[in-house]
Order: sequence, then structure tokens, then C-alpha cells
Amino acid sequence: MGIFSKHIDKKIAAYQHELIETQYREVDNMYRQIRGWRHDYRNHIQTMKVLAANNDMEALKEYLDKLDTDLSTVDTVVKTGNAMADAILNSKISLAMAKHITVKCDAHIQLKLNMSEIDLCCIIGNLFDNAIEASVKLPEEQRIIRVYMDMKGTQL
Repeated sequence: MGIFSKHIDKKIAAYQHELIETQYREVDNMYRQIRGWRHDYRNHIQTMKVLAANNDMEALKEYLDKLDTDLSTVDTVVKTGNAMADAILNSKISLAMAKHITVKCDAHIQLKLNMSEIDLCCIIGNLFDNAIEASVKLPEEQRIIRVYMDMKGTQL
């Protein structure tokens, strides 16, 4: 039983290491996005200051309207109705987009499922990771991931 137990421990350690690496890549990707937005934010402030200093209120209003439209697209890409599913899907979509993979997602999930949220996140995460891994091997113009999730009765 000792050899079998050591084998299981090694498998668990490898799996945990893989999860940590994936989590690190996702957090790093989000951090890079936030830094980009921060940089853009400074540029937007400077532009608005110039428009206000020139008393060009019409141009300032137009600029704010464009920013409002842009910020709406920065919001979470997917809103399923389930916070855990939203978190993992949006994280994976962000990771895929950073690798120049187009993602088409249509997902509708109830707030409370019959399965544990940990299981849901593991399943979605593993499926998405596999899709990303397969997609990056393709030429950029062919990279696409399609996600469809819906409820049928109590089943996802």
C-alpha cells in the first residue's frame, strides 16, 4: 500500500502544481490588462483636460460618450447568472483572447445548481484549458472557441 500511496501523492502534487501554474498565468494576464487600462486611463484624463481647458464641451461630451461605450465592452464578457461560472468563464475568455483566440460564448446557468461549484469550475476550467491548448496550435485566423451552456431541467 505504501507504493500506491506515494504514487497517488505524486499525482495529487502534480495536479496541484498544474492548477497553481494555470492560476498564475490567469492572474498575470489580468494584471497586464489592468496595467494597460491604467495607462489608457491616464491618456483619457489628459485628453479630457485639454478639451475642458479649450472649453470644447461638445467634443468633451462626444469623447465621454465614446469612453462609455468602450467601458461597457470591458465589463464582464459573460453573465450567466451564476457568479462562480462567470468568474471562471471570464477568466478563461480573457486568457484565450490574450492568445489571439476568438471566443463565442452563449451560457445560461441557474444561480444554484445540483452540483458543487468547485466541480463546476473544475469542469469548465479543464474544458476551456483543453480548448485553448488545441487552439494555439492553429494559425491565428482559424483560432476559435465556441461555448454553449444551458439548463435542461435540473441538468447543465
